[in-house]
Formats: sequence, C-alpha cells, structure tokens
Amino acid sequence: MLRLVRLALLTVPVFLVASVLSVARADPPVECAKRDAQTGICLVAASSPGQAGGEHPGGSGIDTAAGHESGGARVSSEPCTYQVAEPQPPPTSVVWAGFTPDDGVMYLRVCPRVGGPGIETMYHFVPNGGAPPAGPPVDPRVLAEQVIASMVMGAPGIRLAPPPGSTSGLVGLPVWMWTERGEQLLGPIRQSVSAGGVTVAAVGQVSRIVWDMGDGTTVVCGAGTPYPPGVDGESPDCGHVYARASSRHVAGGGPWPITATSTWTITWSGGGLSGTETLELSSSAELFVGELHVLNQAGGSG
Repeated sequence: MLRLVRLALLTVPVFLVASVLSVARADPPVECAKRDAQTGICLVAASSPGQAGGEHPGGSGIDTAAGHESGGARVSSEPCTYQVAEPQPPPTSVVWAGFTPDDGVMYLRVCPRVGGPGIETMYHFVPNGGAPPAGPPVDPRVLAEQVIASMVMGAPGIRLAPPPGSTSGLVGLPVWMWTERGEQLLGPIRQSVSAGGVTVAAVGQVSRIVWDMGDGTTVVCGAGTPYPPGVDGESPDCGHVYARASSRHVAGGGPWPITATSTWTITWSGGGLSGTETLELSSSAELFVGELHVLNQAGGSG
C-alpha cells in the first residue's frame, strides 16, 4: 500500500520534495527522481526496486528505508555520509517543503549511486533539537593521513662556512654546517583535523639531519650552530674537516657535492589511536676544497 502511495506522489512533484526531508534516519542508497538543474543536488529521492519505504514518524513526508529485509530480520546499512549544507538553501526554496530555516538545518547527504558508479547528493532536513545524521564511523588513521598531508614541512636550508660555491675551503681547515631556522624547516608544526566527531592532532618536528659530505663521510647533527664571523676552530656540534682536495677526487676538478637530509618525525593521536610517521627531505650544495701549497726557498750567503 505504501508503495502505491509513493507511486502516486511521483505524479505530484511538489509533494515529492518532502520525500528527502527525513529526520536524522540511516537510509540506504536511493535513486534521484528530480534534480536541481543548476546545482545538480537531488531534490526528490525515490526508492530503488526492492527497497521498502516508511512514513516519517514526524509526519514531514515519505522517508526511504533504513535497511532491507533478510530472513525476516531488518539489516541496517548506512553507506552515506552527511555534512551541513553550506550555504543553506534559500528560504523560498521548495526543498524546505513547508518548513523554514528557523525550523531546522539542511544537510547534504552523499550516497553511492544505485546501479552504477558515482555518487548521489541530496538534501536531508534535521529539525531543531534533532540529532545530526550519523554516517559511517570515521577511521582515525584516515584522518591522520589527511592531517599529515596538510602539514607544510621543508627540506633543510643549508648554510656552510666557508660558504657554498666559494673557493676558500682548504684541506685540514674546519667546515661549519648548520641549517636555517623556521617552523617549516625544523618544526614543531602542529595541525589537527576533525570529522564525524573524531579529532586527530599531529605534531611534526625534525629529529635529525644527516650530512653527506661527498668524500665518503656522513655527519649526523641537529640544526647546528651558525658560524660567528672571525671565530677560529671547529663547530661545537656540526662540522667536518676534509682530508682531501675536491679537485683531486671529483671529475673535472669540481667541488665536493654536499647533501643534507632532515628526518621529520610526525606523531599523531585521536579517536583512541596513535602513531608515528617519518618523512625525509633533502637539499644539496657544493663546496670547493683546495690545498695550501707553501713554497720553501733555501738560501745562503756565499
């Protein structure tokens, strides 16, 4: 009998609009009977074959089923997701079906398209005081991936003394290494994301920087100490002394290639779960290292 009522309503579009104004119910995918020509949002939802329907308990119209029959038992299914419609439909829109924005809030309900690929978007009304519609549970690990992807983490900003590209490097003299400071270069970077009542927060920070000096040597440092002009001696925490000139070991007599790789450690927690991820980012520079030749001249008086 209900299905006959639904078919009868299909001939009267103004009443059909009420079929999507359900109150916070968990509905299966539905077919769209009428769509807004400009936005593409479904204005009228119709049951697909084999789905039962039911009168809305609040009397606001026809609602689609919250599940399907299986061996006499009702099986719940909710593949749809919900979010508040932004902006809300105009107060004069037919989707309100007799309600007004003062009576409640319109949500956008996104469901898998029945019988084919893609999704179907439609309006879903929740009256004041009604519980927001519940979609599928949110996986905190998915939110963790989203929040990490939103964090802007940079490669090391290489600084050297002698400066990169200069010809003042000499065998046996100390080289100072450090990196530029900044939240996006060293951290900590803090970010969070929320969905479905779950919030995941993450913190990213550089845990170490590994310098490949090009001569087969690697040096593990933190951010290093900037070189104070005029200071003699080695860096207190991040330096290197070349034992060979670059011209003797690099093809064409070029500079030593230097690569600094920072390891970002990102910890996240939320939704009862937590985890740690790492990310490596690299920058490169070059340093010419020469040899100091001292000319000794022996002389005597005769």
